[in-house]
Formats: sequence, structure tokens, C-alpha cells
Amino acid sequence: MKKLILITLFTTVAFGQYTDGNTVVTMSKYKWEPLSGSELTWSDRTADVIEFHTKRNRVARKLMSSMFLTHFWTGEVSEILILGEFRNMGDATDYAGFNNINQLAWNNQEERATAVLNYNRHFQSYHEDVHILEHWGALEKKNTMEITGEENIVGGPVVSMSVRYWKPMNEVEGGSSEERLKMMKKYADEVVKKNPKIISQKVLTHLWSGSIEAGSLPVFYITEYASLEDMNDAGNGVLEDEAFGEDRIDYWKYFHSLLDKHTDLGIYRNFLPANKR
Repeated sequence: MKKLILITLFTTVAFGQYTDGNTVVTMSKYKWEPLSGSELTWSDRTADVIEFHTKRNRVARKLMSSMFLTHFWTGEVSEILILGEFRNMGDATDYAGFNNINQLAWNNQEERATAVLNYNRHFQSYHEDVHILEHWGALEKKNTMEITGEENIVGGPVVSMSVRYWKPMNEVEGGSSEERLKMMKKYADEVVKKNPKIISQKVLTHLWSGSIEAGSLPVFYITEYASLEDMNDAGNGVLEDEAFGEDRIDYWKYFHSLLDKHTDLGIYRNFLPANKR
């Protein structure tokens, strides 16, 4: 049923234009089955999820990268977000449709059926919205952390998700989309990528989903930190001074002329062993 929902949504989307060199990111929400009253343990859940995703990730050629995010600070305890990155909309559609990834991951039919059953038993029959967003590769800071040790299972990195709404450029005096992108790239290269407390960051814009309110464009920021403490301490002030120098005040004046509003969407735990990188 989940695949049917996905493929219906993908095939009803016009394959719109997006910037050359950018990729497509899908965002899906699922929910855990409660462990209370169940014979299953958190260890069972961890093993089954790692088994399912690591084996599929090895053979899923069209899936470039993924993030498996679980509840940490906000939202429901049962909530899970799964992000998938693809080269284009066609690859995203193929991945969501009737593919043979499970057959490639498990040649033995019995082992395949067991792995799928073991995975599905941890999830409610629930799927909320499919978001399809444009991923700006030029603005990305990639995660280069090693995936080793139990800490990446029980105490992995935390991920904050927020959305900023940019005003339509015709409402910004003396502004242009090229100048805005140049500003964002300078900030990504000289501030975000140099901040040691920021492990990774993706910048995603409206492609198909996400509401455009009064003409304002939603820009999603998915930022990863080693811990909640690092997130709280990850101030960019010193790096901003180095990047913009005496022009910092003018930069912030221009930045705020572009910004309509800001919303924090949630803080999640990144379950690294289930990710494709």
C-alpha cells in the first residue's frame, strides 16, 4: 500500500524544471509500533532496521543517499522521517515504484520474506505525505563522520529541521535571485562548512510539496550536530565576522530584507547505521 501511495503521487507530478546539478529529495513519515506490551525489544528493532536498510542500500543504485531520523526532542515519540536523495525525478519515481531491490538484496526467497516481515512488524500501518524537494548540492555540507561504535545507534547525532520563507524577489529592493544564491553559497562555504560543530547541512527548496504562502518560497534547512549541546553552542558569529568583515551589518540587513518568516519543524536523532552515504 505504501508503494501504491508513493507511485500515485509521483506519477501525478509534472516533471517540473529544477536547476542543473541539483538533486531531488523525498521526505516520508512513518510511525513505530509501541514496544510496550510486545515481546519485541529495542535490540530486536535495531537489528531488524539495520539488516533491512543496509542490505537494500547496497543494491539500490538510484538511491544516492538517505537519512533515517527518529524522535528526539519534538513531535511524537513514535515518529520517523526517512529522507531519500535521487539524481532526478525519474530515479525517485522508479525507486518508489515496483522495483526488484528486495530480490537483489536477498537472493533467497525465504530469507527475503523473513527480513521484510521482521522489518514491517516494527511499524504501524501509517504513511503521512510525501514531500518532494530540490536539494542544492552547492550549499551542502556533507557528513564525513565514521559510522563506528554503539554510540551511533543509541546516541547518534541530532538533526534540526527548520524552514525559512524567502520573500518574492519583486518585493526586495535591489535584489535578484542570482544575488541571493551567491549570498547563500558564500555563507555555506565560509561559515557553515567551517563550523566544526555542524556535521552536515542540506538546503532544500520547493519542488512539488511545501506550501508557498503569499508568494513566499519555503527553504528547508536540515542541520546535523554531534549532540544537543553542540547544537546549542554552534554559534556562527566569529566565522561570520571572518567571512563578511566590515560588511557583516550590510549582509544581515540584506538577509533580513529577504526573509519573510522562520519555523522550527523539529529535532530528531539520526540513526546512522540505516543511512546510505
